[in-house]
This record gives sequence, structure tokens and C-alpha cells, in this order.
Amino acid sequence: MRETMKRAVTRRAAFGVLVLAVAIASALSPASWSNAAAAAESPYTSARQCATCHETIHLYWSESEHSRSASKPSYLEAVDAAVRGSADGEAVRRNCVWCHAPTALVTGDYGLQRPITKEGVSCDFCHTVAGVDLGRRDHPFDLKPGKVKRGPLEYAKLPFHETAYSPLHKGSPLLCAACHEYTNALGVRVLSTYSEWQAGPYPARGQTCQECHMPLVPGRTVREGLQSTQRRINLHRMVGGSEASRIRGGLELRMTSLDITGLSADVQVVVTNTAVGHAVPGGLSSKSLILAVGVETGSGEMMHRRERAYRRQLKDAEGRTLVSVPDLFLKAASVGEDTRIRQKEARTERFTVPLPEGWKAIVARLEYRDASDPKAGPKTTLVAEERRDRTR
Repeated sequence: MRETMKRAVTRRAAFGVLVLAVAIASALSPASWSNAAAAAESPYTSARQCATCHETIHLYWSESEHSRSASKPSYLEAVDAAVRGSADGEAVRRNCVWCHAPTALVTGDYGLQRPITKEGVSCDFCHTVAGVDLGRRDHPFDLKPGKVKRGPLEYAKLPFHETAYSPLHKGSPLLCAACHEYTNALGVRVLSTYSEWQAGPYPARGQTCQECHMPLVPGRTVREGLQSTQRRINLHRMVGGSEASRIRGGLELRMTSLDITGLSADVQVVVTNTAVGHAVPGGLSSKSLILAVGVETGSGEMMHRRERAYRRQLKDAEGRTLVSVPDLFLKAASVGEDTRIRQKEARTERFTVPLPEGWKAIVARLEYRDASDPKAGPKTTLVAEERRDRTR
């Protein structure tokens, strides 16, 4: 009897294994096999997996431009346009992808097909960079994907992966410069943020990119329940000029004099780059800072608007000013007028505006304008405003 029951249990177990095997085989269609193989080939871990422990850091990163760098429609359209406009489209695509989806440098997924590639500048990519050499033209990263994750904490220990202290991650601007400093094939610095920082007063003071763009904020390095004494984390939202609060904190707008004579007003305004670590605006030449002075009427309308634009122009070989992002990277042959405001520089501007009947106030506004997305059109964000109300 015991022997019979033993054989029955063995048969049921064997049948269970068979059913499980059939279920797995059914689930793994050829497409699934391909996806599983692709996932297995990637040495990088998905940001979703990082979030199981580093939930607060992941939340901030998911709100950042880095998390959308490979999926934003404006980027995808710019890449397609650049590829179409080049004799070597694939080389252009690779050149764009290694900053916007850098895991492709290892996986070879320059077509942005894998989920890990679509994560853009992902957690595992940044935290497995072992070094940066800006002298390398193909790409400047020393890539060490694997179990060792590099970061700014000297004594961090986690049970799920190995950790290594990295001076590069602690505060070296080189980590940022790898993508935010770029010289095109014609020898023009299309992106010059790092070299501008180098030329300013902040390196001597030890103030780095991370200090402004990744400040320490309250938060846990790992979720509650795991061993960690850290109560502050670097803000992985990494905001730049596209967020008004970031640029507002580094600029000062003052209306220093107002002289009303008859039916017009002479206005003097000073714009000072008090704390931005590079020229303003930074980044691509599709971005500009606009100083506008005008007259506000009783209805709230701003009339007789006068403007000064601060921007860096790039020109093609024929001397034409370039506008589109693909053209900036592919066709820039020289740097034209550069009216941006340098570190600690105070720019004084004067305007004369007519005063309509019933005017209410003289207004000065500082605006950040981004024309990188041709479909959406220029996006203008108010940075600061100062006004002088009419005295009765």
C-alpha cells in the first residue's frame, strides 16, 4: 500500500513538472524568446529594479529630463531629421544615442528597441561609469557595467550589490561634461557648458555642477527597513534652465532708474548673473534669455514692449545663423554673436518707452525662451519681474 502511494505521488510530481514545462514553453513564444534573449544580453539593470530599494531617488530621477532623454518626441524627431540630412545617417544616430541612451554603447541597441535603452540616462549607466576622458572622440566614458555600483558614499554597504566610492560621482564636473560639452566634426563647440564653468570663478572655490543641479535634499538613500544612516540624498531631478526656479535662483533683475519726461519714460535695468556657474542661457543655441521692458495699461495689457535677447549664435559655412537642433550639431562651422551673460557679470540696459494715456506701471521682465522643439514652437517661461507703479 505504501509503495503504491509512493508511486502515485511520484507520478503526480512528474506530471506537475511536465505541466509547468508545457506552460513555460507555451508562454515563451518565439517573440518572447527573442525578448528574453535581449534582456539576458544586457548587462544593465532596469531603473524599476533600482526603485525597489532606492525609491525616493528613483522618484526624483523619473521626473528628470534624463529619464526622458531617449523617448521625448522632440528628440526622436530631431534624430530622424539629422539622420535624413546626413550622408552617414547611422554614424549620426550613434553620435546622438550615446548621450541620450548611453546603454546602447554596450548593448549596440542604437535603434532604441530595448526597454533599458528607452530609459535614457538610466541609474545603472551613470553608477557604473568608472571614468571620463574628454579626449576620446567616439565617447568619453570608461564603462564598467556589472555588480559594482559607484557613488559618492565612502562606506556604503548593501546586501544586493557591491558598492564602490567614486570621486567622479562625489562631485567631479567631468561626469556631466561627458555629455554637456560637445565639439562637432567641424571643430565648433556646440555645447560649451563645461568649458564655460572652467573659465569662471567657481572651480577655484570648489563649486561644481552637482552642487547646483543635484543639491542635497532630505531623503533616504534606501527605503525604510534597509540599513542606512543617510538622511540626505542628492536631488536626482537634475533641473536646469527649463525650470524657472533653477534659473531664478541664479539671476537678479533690478530696475535701477526711471525718468519720466512728458509722454515717454527712460528706463535703466540691470541683469546680473549672481550664481549660475556658466553663461546664461546655457546649453544649445536654441535657448535664449529675453529682457523685456514695457508699459502696463489699466486693462493689464503690456504695450510698447522693448526687448534685449541674450544668446549664442552658431553659423554654417555660408555665415547663416542656424536655428534647428540637427543643424546646430551637423552644420555649425563658426560661432557668431554671443551676448549671453557670463558668471558674476552685471549687464546694464536702457530703454525708452512711450506712455499711453491711462498707463498703470512700467514693467521689466526676464524670460527664458526655448525653441528646441519646432513642432511645439518656442516655449517662454517667466523668470523674474519688476515693476514701478504710476504714482497719482
